[in-house]
Amino acid sequence: MDKERNKGETAKGNLILGVTRRTFLKISGLAAATALISRFFSRLPVFGADCNSPGQSEGVITEKWVTTSCLNCATRCGTRVRVVNGKAVKITGNPLSQVTEGENCPRAHIGLQVLYDEERITRPLKRTNPAKGKGIDPQWAPVSWEEALGEVGERLKVVRGDFRAPGGPHKLLLLAGLNTVSDEDYLRRFAEAYGTPNLIIDEGLENEADRAGQWLADGHYTQSAYDLPRTSYILSFGAGILESEKPLARNLRMWGKIRRERPNRAKVVVIDSRYSVTAAKADRWLPINPGTYGALAMAIANVIISENLYDTDFVNNRTAGFAEYRELALSQYSPEQVAALTSIPAETIREIAREFATTKPAIAWRGRTATSIPGGSYTGYAIFCLNALVGSIDVPGGVIYQEEPEYREIMPYGFGDEGRNRPRIDLSGTSQFPAARMVTNRVADAIISDNPYPVEMAIGFNANFIMSQPGNWRWHEAMKKLPYYVHVSPFFNEMTDYADILLPSPTFLELWGYDHSPPGSGFAEVRLKQPVVERTTDSRDVIEIIFTLAQSLGGSVAESFHGVGGSAERFVRYRTEPLIPWSEFLEKGVWTGPAYRYHKYDEIFRTPSGKFEFRSGNLQQINKDAVPLPHQEAVSYLGDHLEYPLVLQVYQPVLDVENGGQNYPWAQEFNLVQHGTGWENFAEMNRHTAAALGIRDHDNVWVESPFGKIRLKARVFEGIHPGVVAIALGQGHYANGKWADGTGVNPNEIIGVDYDRLSGQSAFFNTRVKVYRA
Repeated sequence: MDKERNKGETAKGNLILGVTRRTFLKISGLAAATALISRFFSRLPVFGADCNSPGQSEGVITEKWVTTSCLNCATRCGTRVRVVNGKAVKITGNPLSQVTEGENCPRAHIGLQVLYDEERITRPLKRTNPAKGKGIDPQWAPVSWEEALGEVGERLKVVRGDFRAPGGPHKLLLLAGLNTVSDEDYLRRFAEAYGTPNLIIDEGLENEADRAGQWLADGHYTQSAYDLPRTSYILSFGAGILESEKPLARNLRMWGKIRRERPNRAKVVVIDSRYSVTAAKADRWLPINPGTYGALAMAIANVIISENLYDTDFVNNRTAGFAEYRELALSQYSPEQVAALTSIPAETIREIAREFATTKPAIAWRGRTATSIPGGSYTGYAIFCLNALVGSIDVPGGVIYQEEPEYREIMPYGFGDEGRNRPRIDLSGTSQFPAARMVTNRVADAIISDNPYPVEMAIGFNANFIMSQPGNWRWHEAMKKLPYYVHVSPFFNEMTDYADILLPSPTFLELWGYDHSPPGSGFAEVRLKQPVVERTTDSRDVIEIIFTLAQSLGGSVAESFHGVGGSAERFVRYRTEPLIPWSEFLEKGVWTGPAYRYHKYDEIFRTPSGKFEFRSGNLQQINKDAVPLPHQEAVSYLGDHLEYPLVLQVYQPVLDVENGGQNYPWAQEFNLVQHGTGWENFAEMNRHTAAALGIRDHDNVWVESPFGKIRLKARVFEGIHPGVVAIALGQGHYANGKWADGTGVNPNEIIGVDYDRLSGQSAFFNTRVKVYRA
């Protein structure tokens, strides 16, 4: 962004709340800013409190608090919104939420700027320019809802054709970004009724290898939940616990508990190539060679086993395959062997292994930096097995098994088996990705190549895959090729440039929905979404849009939605009333299930042996040729190491807002809390690496991979491995709005396309780069 524009727009953004840039930067410059930001926002002056809504008598002030929930990340925390004279002016945590204990992370407060974004889509729009491509003006023309939905409905009928005939419904592609859980449930219902297997969710990018790693051991294809308030030791393998690991607000709150609010605070050791916010707040940071986390986990197992520090009762009675796992760890992963690979000294490996085994209860936490690589499922498996080795499975302070709310069931209905039984467009569950549930990034290649079949129509719901996926140049090509694309969202973004029809949906402070968090708390909790203010745009809920389209299709598709509510409010009430009376839910905004129950060993293991498996029977059932033991796979890097000597590492800052984009001045102002700045991202380099390349702090540099190059400023400091260059995600927009466009760069533009072959996890951390002065 141009400096003058930056200054002017920053000042404009700050005038909204009467907060100066200097105030923000003072706060953001603190290394502990993650915790302080939320406190700061809770003291911000009221926004719009002196404004009168239409029909409001001048000088009369009305005030109310409305319970709802956030959607700026997938944690979906319970919130309360202060509304003054019809204007939302403040967001706080819901004190009745036990998941976050009434607290919020900084992302929640950005909800006010999400709501009052002046660049929202205000009414349905139709493309009039047939040409499509990056930077091509769609030449939007306003249309009525009836005209827009009528056109989309007719197109759906043409694509579906006769449901009894082969080929048709499966050629509809549904792309979902971050939505409410209720919207996702409704989308699944529609996909089943219509007959398409191709509902693709952006979440499939994040931790599929983590999930597969746990599935290999205990049969749960899920993100792990950890009993944080009771743990004594955390060994973090590349997990951004205080930046991006979900459920983020709970992580932040529990961090305060275990580090500040009890006499014996938990010890935290962070293993990461980058000095993250989590590392800055930990007891110890161990910089590791990229791609070697699995070997380190196995070396830690070597020490624990060889020194008889493992939990013999749990291992002997609750596990299978230990003998082979033991032999592998002892024969191939001695600390001396692994030290050379990881750059972590052998004595350090022994030290942390002994601490981990003797400081109970302890948690080994796997994160994206460790597992988003080829072979990442095995890395996740190796890390997860450490928890079983020390008996930290389903015990207080260990790994726990998330309990889900029992919503009122939606009975399956309709005809569509011919389409649903077709292979998924992402090839998940095939020989190419045998353990995968979703291979999100593969969809672009499927559209381009018509493999396994052509896509005739796509609908995106709050999606922006162009920004979030590695090798995003493929998504430009894929979107351009789609015969017909419909985009549903409150905002313009890079994908709307390719739409034929734009349908505006409300922001999360204007809609009805129900939500729950990703695994983390153990106990179940449901949060309500209800409108806190009247809508300012001609928008419709996702649920209402889908219901209208289903009715226009008629037949079994329409019948599939009978009895579950034709509006978002009725659907939410239908699904949640078995849990809590509607009037009580409206008032409290939260339903919490019973306290978590530990030691469910006869129930939790979904494996052939009925036990925790160090040798994966689940994997053997789907692929007899695969290695069934956790191990370090050699990482294949994209780019020659001589021409591209550094490894690119990306990360998600705490204020990378996942709903809509980065078109929010508050989020931009102190996006990089560790560096005390915002409105940009950096090529973060070790000072020794920079010196060898003749690069100084804040020099303009090119970061180039075999797939392209991007220009940005260098940030030279000690907090990064010498062989790594780190770049924050979230920036580099060009079609998101005036506060986001032209700010920073998107590193996904130069990351190559690769996968973990078991889970289909996109590889974010195996692209090589070179850096030179611009």
